[in-house]
Amino acid sequence: MVPVRRPDVVIVGAGLFGLVAADRLTALLPGAWVMVLESTDRLGGLCASTTCPHTGVTYNPYGTHTLATSNPRVWRYVAGRTRMISHQRRTYADVGGELVPLPLGLEAIRLCYGDASLTSEKARVLVERDAAPHHTGRAPASAEEAALAAVGPRLYEMFVRGHITKQWGTSPDRLAPGVFSDRFGIRFTPTAGHRTAARWQGIPAGGWGDFFGRLVDNRDITVLRRHAASVRDLPPYTHACIVTTSIDAWFDHDLGTLARGRICVDWRLTDRHTAPATATTTYPGPDVPYYRTHTPEHLPGQPANPTEKVLVGYEHHGDGPNAIDFVLRTPDNAALADAYRTHGRNADGFVFAGRGTTFHDDMGTTIAAALALAAGLAKTIERSPAWP
Repeated sequence: MVPVRRPDVVIVGAGLFGLVAADRLTALLPGAWVMVLESTDRLGGLCASTTCPHTGVTYNPYGTHTLATSNPRVWRYVAGRTRMISHQRRTYADVGGELVPLPLGLEAIRLCYGDASLTSEKARVLVERDAAPHHTGRAPASAEEAALAAVGPRLYEMFVRGHITKQWGTSPDRLAPGVFSDRFGIRFTPTAGHRTAARWQGIPAGGWGDFFGRLVDNRDITVLRRHAASVRDLPPYTHACIVTTSIDAWFDHDLGTLARGRICVDWRLTDRHTAPATATTTYPGPDVPYYRTHTPEHLPGQPANPTEKVLVGYEHHGDGPNAIDFVLRTPDNAALADAYRTHGRNADGFVFAGRGTTFHDDMGTTIAAALALAAGLAKTIERSPAWP
């Protein structure tokens, strides 16, 4: 009887991390067979893309995704598999109908303080004076403390509090400082856009879905539509299993359950004259129920839309058709996540990686980590007596 061949590596989750790791492993180990288990019908996880049948616009159901990186290895990897369109992500805050570029800069300060003539020097003096009472001499204990110490109460109330509260579903005083410091900031010059220090920024010409489709167009990669919540759900494999799904669920919540929030993006065809004028707009004010909109028609590379309807995604906290569960960045969660990562390192033959073990990584960081893991795992497999 001919033995049935086992996959060399099983990857749980066909998200960005899992698919990049699968592609790279098959490139480093010619002849290796990688099986990817995915419970949904979309490739790419939160970075998946599809096409609107009414407008022809390509969009990300879970929100807009732009690759921004200074890592040449990451950029070469992606650009070597799909044509990239240069695009610097820009976000605007809608404050009372006025669009203010983000991150917080001179434009936001001028609006907040009601003085369109403020110079950079005067703006700095005003903000630092307002923030000074919040410099406690110790590290901030919450996102609210970090924000007040950085931008003062006026900018905090106008741009930060509402955004964080609507996104995370809880008050900034209950969240870790990184919720503010990793996503916000302050500058005293005109805003030039997000991630301006990144050497490369762009999106695939055919959308991220096209990129993921190219990765799995590989006879050595098999994607199975199969749910895998624990070890008992895995097929037999030869060398290793990479788990990119939630690490606490994988271990049946043995150490406890990570507290999570949920956001979703509701996509609707909106009349052109009421649709947002920018690709990504935030709404920090309490009078708007959502905190962000996505209008992919404004992104480069999109076909002309001759209709009077514009596809708009309205992002808000809570349930919806494109729900995203995320781990709340709280001190208790950070400690529990570290405990699970330690627990995971003791699981023989398993590697826990990707979004399942972190709070949030951007696309560049995720791709770099997947490439590094694949390189290290390939070397380990090559040294195994069971290879090839």
